Amino acid sequence: MQSRMISILSSTIMVLSLLLLAACGGGSTSTSGTSTATSGKNPADIHVGFVTETSSENFASEMAAGAQYAANQYHVSAQIVAPPNIDDQAAVKLFQDLARTAHDGIGVETLAPALFVRPEADAVSKGIPIIAVDTAPLPGTNITTYVGNDNFAAGETLATEAIAHLPKNAKGTVIVGIDTPGVPPLVSRFQGIKQQFQTSLPGVQVLGPFDSQQEPQQNYQAWNNLVKAHPHALAYLGVGDPDNASLARIKQANKGTYLTGAFDLDPDGLQAIVSGTNFGLTDPEHFLKGYVAMRLLIEHALSGKEIPQGWWNTGHLLVTQSNVQQIITRQQSLANKGQFYQPIAEKEFADPASYIKPISQAR
Repeated sequence: MQSRMISILSSTIMVLSLLLLAACGGGSTSTSGTSTATSGKNPADIHVGFVTETSSENFASEMAAGAQYAANQYHVSAQIVAPPNIDDQAAVKLFQDLARTAHDGIGVETLAPALFVRPEADAVSKGIPIIAVDTAPLPGTNITTYVGNDNFAAGETLATEAIAHLPKNAKGTVIVGIDTPGVPPLVSRFQGIKQQFQTSLPGVQVLGPFDSQQEPQQNYQAWNNLVKAHPHALAYLGVGDPDNASLARIKQANKGTYLTGAFDLDPDGLQAIVSGTNFGLTDPEHFLKGYVAMRLLIEHALSGKEIPQGWWNTGHLLVTQSNVQQIITRQQSLANKGQFYQPIAEKEFADPASYIKPISQAR
């Protein structure tokens, strides 16, 4: 994480100079000097799309924001769509609608990849570039590019920070909740948490993953029940979007002395780190995933630049009291997010091979 923060700071001058470029649509600012200079097509003629799981939860809205920023940057009008609530069938319908108009490429984020197999395969067969985002595509889709972080490593990161707050010879239990059971990225996060505790604190038993539910109020109730059922646990860790806020709320109500932490950038979760209620969170950097996928599609459409095949690992970031204010500032606007991530993206696009592995290794 230190190296990433140093990289960000050292790139500030470059980013500020890039921000002097012409403003784009949607109220954000272009930060790329290479957007259209060598384009083979007019950006106005490009038709790309991006579909996410829902517009109501942070993880999905962050990916949509990253995709929008890339579209703004390249002066391309992109169709970025999502159901208002988690509704996998509705998301499939939105994808099928996009396939009729977004002929230059579509990015897809879904928690139900099995439902997309046939629609994605149909789109690929018609020559539409499809990039899977956040959840690896299933083999039958014939998708060859996946953009997502290493969720096993992200789980290890959260566990490592929790372990740093526990006694060296701690014994007891840690409760882990998963808000969408069976989804591969979330399962990988749980596995990373469990493995890190087994390696570093073998006297601690990791229990779960328990179903912590997607909908915020149901999530709160599920965690409340888990805390009551396991009142002496050392820590309660979530791997999904709503877990941070629920865990913080319950801990404050109970005046708990146990540890709480989770994933994603729920605003209440960030404030829980500021107050010291939660020890931290792992940010899967969903914005960067959306940005990378959309930029790959746009550059391919504009100039024929080849879309690399494989799993593009965009990385993750630990958020604690040491950097939470910086992240809160980053999250205040699309422009702030773009400024934060531009140097990271430029580093990855300068050497894609260093970030790409076979999709079969995605976790």
